[in-house]
Amino acid sequence: MQQFFIAIILVLGIGCWWLYSENQTLTENNYKLELAVEEQKETIRVIQENFERQANALQNMSRKNAEIEAEKQRYLDIFARHNVERLATVKPGLIENRFNQGTIDVFEGIENDTKEISNTDTTESTND
Repeated sequence: MQQFFIAIILVLGIGCWWLYSENQTLTENNYKLELAVEEQKETIRVIQENFERQANALQNMSRKNAEIEAEKQRYLDIFARHNVERLATVKPGLIENRFNQGTIDVFEGIENDTKEISNTDTTESTND
């Protein structure tokens, strides 16, 4: 009878030891999973912020593109209504001055856009 109780106590002890070790392993795994979930939440938050920033930038670019297209259409309408070749022949000084000023404006616009893009790229690279 004593041997039977010793065997039961031994089996129960081994069972308790095995359950304790399983509990420790599961506790460690749970901790690791909680860390992974927090890391993924942070990653998702960063991705959403980047997405919102990109969406705003795209919206701004689309708006600017629409403005530029409207301006282009306005200029094309002006050229369609006027015979520039005839005007240049009749009044070369008037047309030459306007074209020269227009060319200067275009180059200044390109320079300003390039500076703006360069400043934006510099700001973004320092923020990363």
